[in-house]
Amino acid sequence: LAAANNWNDITAEGIANGTPVDGPQNGMAFTYGGDHTITADEAGRIITAINVAGTTPVGLNITQNTVVGSIVTGGNLLPVTITAGKSLTLNGTNAVAANHGFDAPADNYTGLGNITLEGENAALIIQSVTPAKITLAGNIDGGGIITVSTDAA
Repeated sequence: LAAANNWNDITAEGIANGTPVDGPQNGMAFTYGGDHTITADEAGRIITAINVAGTTPVGLNITQNTVVGSIVTGGNLLPVTITAGKSLTLNGTNAVAANHGFDAPADNYTGLGNITLEGENAALIIQSVTPAKITLAGNIDGGGIITVSTDAA
């Protein structure tokens, strides 16, 4: 992701808001570190969880296909804009235990705010490996594709 020092690493010892990093790396969890707009511009990035507690995030712009396991909060919501032809996949399979600085159970999107689909083939994909209730707190606006699957296939 493009903006440096707006994401904070979660250390193996479970220290939340640890070292600022340039952006999430594959298979890692992160705490949103400020009131910024972040652009997901790395193709195929998989983020296990995003924590938006303690900040008022301006937004997450999806300009490359991105997968997120969970988005959790202490009350703040992360608005997301998905560019035409790109997708945000909520896969819910990569939960984070509390010993990583915050607790992000599978299929938890309580920190996900309004979603804007910007144009043709902008896609929100929700995949759950268990038939569980998934609640989205925000509105979905614009034109695009919404796909929901409750199996691992």
